[in-house]
Amino acid sequence: MNTGTHPPRPLNETGGEAKTGGTDTATGVDLGNERAAVDRSLFEPEEGEAPFARTVLTTPLHLSVAAESRTNLWTQWNGHTTPDVLTDPGDEYRALRGAAALADISPLVKYRIAGRDALACLERLVTRGLATLEINRALHVVFCEGNGFVLGDGLLFRLAEDEFRLVTEETHLAWLLDSAEGFRVRIEDVSATLAALSVQGPLAAFCLASAGVAGIAELAPAAACWSELAGMPVYVSRTGASGDLGYELWMDPEDAPHIWRHLMEKSGQYGLCPAGFALRELARLEAGLPRAGRDYLSAFAAINRADALTPFDLRANPVIDFGKPVFNGREALRRLADAPPRRRLVSLVVDGLEPVRFAAVSLDGRAIGTATTTGFSPALGANIALATLDAAALSALSFAVKAEIRDGIAVRDLLLTARIMGEPAWNPPRRRAVPALFTA
Repeated sequence: MNTGTHPPRPLNETGGEAKTGGTDTATGVDLGNERAAVDRSLFEPEEGEAPFARTVLTTPLHLSVAAESRTNLWTQWNGHTTPDVLTDPGDEYRALRGAAALADISPLVKYRIAGRDALACLERLVTRGLATLEINRALHVVFCEGNGFVLGDGLLFRLAEDEFRLVTEETHLAWLLDSAEGFRVRIEDVSATLAALSVQGPLAAFCLASAGVAGIAELAPAAACWSELAGMPVYVSRTGASGDLGYELWMDPEDAPHIWRHLMEKSGQYGLCPAGFALRELARLEAGLPRAGRDYLSAFAAINRADALTPFDLRANPVIDFGKPVFNGREALRRLADAPPRRRLVSLVVDGLEPVRFAAVSLDGRAIGTATTTGFSPALGANIALATLDAAALSALSFAVKAEIRDGIAVRDLLLTARIMGEPAWNPPRRRAVPALFTA
């Protein structure tokens, strides 16, 4: 691993590279030295600084991840600057499917929900029953507004008898606080105080064991445990959005760079490869996992009511516990359960041997849906997509998508055939195996 830093070249007032040397009087940095030390204060908030005071947000792992970048390709995730591709898309994908990929997932939103009424409050908010959720286990949960439309989804961990952690893609703090009124519970956004790493792939368990995580092979899917890495406490969960064997590590922000470095030093020789956000998106697409804000809109964000989706629109058999006496949207969802869905989020595979761009899905010349996430799946050697289709068209054997193909500086339009996939593009048995396999 490259443990050095490569600061950008100094810029002049017009944005170009500085032609002369000198010392910046504010920072003391030698502007003529291309390998001058990075001013870490650029990436660290000042004490007492409000989150909204910063126009560029970085994670606790920003410098560690940036040192691995060979592309300088960045994107934003929940307002944070995060790498899109670190090395090469093909290399990162081969690592994910053949060894293990290491990624910074700190931009995920994390809430601490604690207090004597924490469980009762959460039962009121989510559609599934939580009575069987044990300590150090996780469940995927969906929460709705009063009309049964989805506000969001996430992963709910039970850390103690009266303490939970909810991990979501989008922020829901205002709604959570309003919904908790009357309950003896404390809800706080702990995103800034909790860094997170993802280790995904067939050798994920082996890489973590090599780095010193004891008993990782016996950890069941959706289970979690406390462990130590390089003498630092880490909460390890067998969760993730890759569709493969995978783990997520939750830690104090100040420990995160050291744990990243420790993992690369101990497991880099076994194929552990740092990866960016683009790989995460492709992996969840192959696994058929929708993302809030991309594949569906929160009911509060959908300006047009027709764009809001219910749990029955997101999947064929959503987990809804009508045995609970009350939860948000219960009566509306009970009525919807007996009615045919308006639309359905499905996975599509598209004919063609090269990557293409498309959005509209049609049947007999009539628009019947929209592809929300698209990509070229190396596993299938075909274009795939998550798409929301009219329910009346789901029985059709095939559809058409209008695709764009770049030909030099020109763009060619063509119609390609698409079909609904019965299974995710990537769903190996090792994803659920216990003990976890230590071989690819």
